[in-house]
Amino acid sequence: MIIIDFEASSLRKTSYPIEVAWGDSPETIKSFLLNPDYMNGWTDWNPESYEFHGITRDELRRSGIDPRQVAGQMVRELAGQEVYSDEPRYDNRWKTRLLTDSGYDPCAIQIKDLNLYLKHLINADPHCKTLNDFICSFECCEARQHRAGTDVLWLFRFIEYIEQHLCNP
Repeated sequence: MIIIDFEASSLRKTSYPIEVAWGDSPETIKSFLLNPDYMNGWTDWNPESYEFHGITRDELRRSGIDPRQVAGQMVRELAGQEVYSDEPRYDNRWKTRLLTDSGYDPCAIQIKDLNLYLKHLINADPHCKTLNDFICSFECCEARQHRAGTDVLWLFRFIEYIEQHLCNP
């Protein structure tokens, strides 16, 4: 299983990805800041987004790389793989923007709903906690800064927490 996460310039329709991370384990997470100056039309910016992810436009320009390079690496590594996100509605939108604007077919990578996967895992035992119960008990123990790599790591730890606390043997 590969987990992916994006951070974006805003939640508006004109938003674009500013950071992406993915990995198939906590040890393999790759994270990339995306420099919007390389892409035509990547001008949307909501200053309130900074409060959520803490990434500035100056940081993107200074430390971000050409999004087309990242798109190419994503297609090479993730096409045909089981890729999951806890927010597939948004992450699919930003994946589509990144791949399309970089000249790739956005259908090359399919992002599935991690929450549905986890609910299926949990619902295998009718006497077990709900996904929301797991989230509440786990979030009390784990602080989370909303950056793509940190979010992917958090999700791997959350999956491990669920697996360790499932009711069925």
